Amino acid sequence: MPFNWGYVTIKARDIAKQIRHAKLTTQDPNIPVIYLPGILGSKLYDTDSKRLIWGNYNSLIHKNNYEYVESASNIEASQLHRFSVIPGIIDSLITAPLKRVLETALNYRDGVDLFFLGHDWRADNRLLAQKLSAKINQIKQVYGQKQKIILIAHSSSNSAIRYYLQSASQHERDSIIKWYAFGPPWQGTFQSLHLINSGYYPAGKFFYGFTADEIASCPSAFQLLPAFAKIIDKQGKPILDFDVYDENCWKEFHIGPYQTTKSQQPALRMRVREKLADNLAQAKSFSQHVANRTPNDIAIMQTWFLSNNHTTVKQAVYDNGRLYTDALLIQKAFPHLADITLTKGDDHLPIEGLLESWHDAIIYAPEQPPFGQNYVYINQARTHRGLVSHIPNLQVLAFDIATLNQRVIYE
Repeated sequence: MPFNWGYVTIKARDIAKQIRHAKLTTQDPNIPVIYLPGILGSKLYDTDSKRLIWGNYNSLIHKNNYEYVESASNIEASQLHRFSVIPGIIDSLITAPLKRVLETALNYRDGVDLFFLGHDWRADNRLLAQKLSAKINQIKQVYGQKQKIILIAHSSSNSAIRYYLQSASQHERDSIIKWYAFGPPWQGTFQSLHLINSGYYPAGKFFYGFTADEIASCPSAFQLLPAFAKIIDKQGKPILDFDVYDENCWKEFHIGPYQTTKSQQPALRMRVREKLADNLAQAKSFSQHVANRTPNDIAIMQTWFLSNNHTTVKQAVYDNGRLYTDALLIQKAFPHLADITLTKGDDHLPIEGLLESWHDAIIYAPEQPPFGQNYVYINQARTHRGLVSHIPNLQVLAFDIATLNQRVIYE
């Protein structure tokens, strides 16, 4: 077993001991949990080539085709709990810590009362909303129509939940006892523009990854665009005619498939250009549903897990034909603009924009939150992806779910 599993196992047992000490354990059935992974959080298996194209070290040493093709039937998705880096020695732990904590501390069982909703994270998030609706109905058929359900989601999948709640029936909404949102990107992120321009290489440029054009083929990438994107020039003056959902702006500012760098996949770049206007229009429509809170989602009890351990971008800089959307690049090229372009958050999401519409408790770690209520928990997770494996977050999650499980017993 890779050595970093040992730390997770010890911490999970410690959390279990604390929950027993707090007398929050119960022999009664747990409230079923549905977990929705974010981008990169599901394995992708190509049934045509019969191999995993995303989900372990082979994804980094072999070139795979990540272009998203709508309605493709050859891709199967399942939860990615761990990403094997050096087989048998080092794993990058994704949701394995969360799974281990829920199983060890609260006696959850995968496939019985703990369900991981793997999905093709390149696709339109509205498809995930449909998949969530089907899963909720499936669970209620097994447990009964009055069964309460817990939702947990990471990153962009939270937007799929908020979208689902807009059209869900009152009966469906009433069945959700609580929703735990890890890093919810309600208003998008400049990180999406950065990846559409630069690609994503998890292990660095010496290994394989996702080219800029492959990312620009994914509807989900456009649904993460900063909904209220603001850009300035190198003097700090606002560029007022920038509309992130307007294809003409992508041409004028050399973004994505209209950037000036030569593509290694020219045919794919042309396909991306052909679909760009539609992808932007669909993303704009999606954002109008999820960027702001509505009565339908406010009615659901929620906890948001956010990190303020990084500096992230709240305004981009445009200079000499290039759009700067990365915090480190802005700090290096325009240090005099840091105060107005950068802010606290994780490495993707600014805290200030996320909290504009929040009116309940805001708790800063290591303060103890009001378990079983609405609150935001601001913590020191090292990265956006790490929010869902950060042990202090998982301790809060376990205690909160234990509180709900006990509350249901006495109701």
